[in-house]
Amino acid sequence: MPGCYKYERSGNMDKPGIALTFDDRSIDNWFKYLSLLDSFGAKATFYISSYHLLTIEEKNKLREIQRHGHEIAYHTTFHNNLCEYFKLHRINDLMQMEIYQDLKKMNRDGFYPRTFAYPFGSHDYYLDNQLLAIFKSVRALNGGNDLAKSVVGTTSNAILYALSMDNNRRSNNTIERMIDLANKNRNCLVMVGHQIENANAKYQVPYEKLKFILKKAKSLNMNFYLISEISY
Repeated sequence: MPGCYKYERSGNMDKPGIALTFDDRSIDNWFKYLSLLDSFGAKATFYISSYHLLTIEEKNKLREIQRHGHEIAYHTTFHNNLCEYFKLHRINDLMQMEIYQDLKKMNRDGFYPRTFAYPFGSHDYYLDNQLLAIFKSVRALNGGNDLAKSVVGTTSNAILYALSMDNNRRSNNTIERMIDLANKNRNCLVMVGHQIENANAKYQVPYEKLKFILKKAKSLNMNFYLISEISY
């Protein structure tokens, strides 16, 4: 059908759903909105960068986020663009600096991330293969017009492309259409945001926008998937 490439992809999920993801280390901000997620029975995946900068209080809040059933995932040590970083450094140096350095610190504190998201959204297939030896999946950003890249039709995926929830990058109408199509076609729609309702943040999901997404998915009785649940 016309437009199928840009908007639809057939799937065979047992239950259609959405996968909410949040990037970076806005622990206090996310913790503030746990009750909103809880009120819709929603689970999300939080990709953590710069773990070494977290305070004891932030680490305790991160543990509480995990206790609420959310997934704690990985987003590098220094939040460098790995594709650009790789042009100037050997792969072993990149892995030690950006992957293992903070991953080991997280492990020592009882966090065991199983999935990964690229800073700035760009990815490289060679880096994908290196990272997939450690993580179940890697997540990039869908910055193009092929919106169907952001839906998956099974629970076995290695590379995911998230649709942005931040600011006005994607309208409510576009997101609603994609949720409806994911529901109709037995898909899971993958979405990404950063902070929640913070006008001073460069990237933030307005409160009403996030509530709209949660309410829409709930009204369709869709599942809220963790990224590890739709990864190899």
